[in-house]
Amino acid sequence: MASFQFNVDTSPMANSIDGTRGSVNGVTAAVVAMQAAVIASERAASKKICDNVDEGFYMLVKSQISQKAVAAYTEMSAKQITLMQLAKALENFKRIMENDFNMIARRYTKLFNSLNKALDIRVKELDRPAIQLAETRKRMVFDKLNDNCSMLINISTEALPIAQTALSGKLKQKTKDTIITLSESVNEDVNFSEKVDSILVKNETESLSDTGMRYVPVVFFASDSLLTKNDSIENIYTAKTDEWENTAPVVSEINRINKDFSWSVSDNEEKGRIRKEFLALCDNEREERLTKEVIRLFDESEWEDCK
Repeated sequence: MASFQFNVDTSPMANSIDGTRGSVNGVTAAVVAMQAAVIASERAASKKICDNVDEGFYMLVKSQISQKAVAAYTEMSAKQITLMQLAKALENFKRIMENDFNMIARRYTKLFNSLNKALDIRVKELDRPAIQLAETRKRMVFDKLNDNCSMLINISTEALPIAQTALSGKLKQKTKDTIITLSESVNEDVNFSEKVDSILVKNETESLSDTGMRYVPVVFFASDSLLTKNDSIENIYTAKTDEWENTAPVVSEINRINKDFSWSVSDNEEKGRIRKEFLALCDNEREERLTKEVIRLFDESEWEDCK
């Protein structure tokens, strides 16, 4: 069998492989460099993303906190303004209450002073003779330090004639004043008794011979109840005088027969006259606000006359 032997020159392939080795080494170095660059780029990108996320989260939280702070500050300012308004309102209420208290205090002080003076005058008028007699006795007998008239009775036998004459004159003058005072008191009592007798009806015959008619002003006042709905409170007022203070029988009788009265609306002329007198009374009031409120209530009220 034939044998063949070939000799192939592999030098070009070896040279080529040797050249390829360098390229492969270059590619490997490039790949390693690229991988390092990619890793560095990814690391830088991830760091930048993280920084952006952190900064965005920080800005978001900061923005939310700022919004809440602004909302809280706005709410605080609104409540502060409300509190200031409430403080001013309370101050106004306090001032109004102080003015009302001072007004009521002045009114009641004036009223009680008037009552005290009236009671003092009445007590003195009732016991005027006794009071005058007591004052005269005190002045003539007990005031020895300021009055020497009693010396005439005690040392008349030892006093000089001139002193006796002076003291006698002084005693006579004061005795005269005392007698005049007592006579005036008696005359006043007589006049008062005559006036009372002229007012009173002495017997039935005289009352029948007279007109037989006596008029007494009476006000029948009805107001809505604050406790019970559709209910009213009725009050009866009549005039009181020093001679006639017990008005309970008249009020009781009017309360008994008031259902039988025939009421009609008061005419404008009479209402105008009453309003004129009412405004004249209101002019004496110093509080303008109170005066306006009272006039408003008067104008809004209605009244009727018994025909």
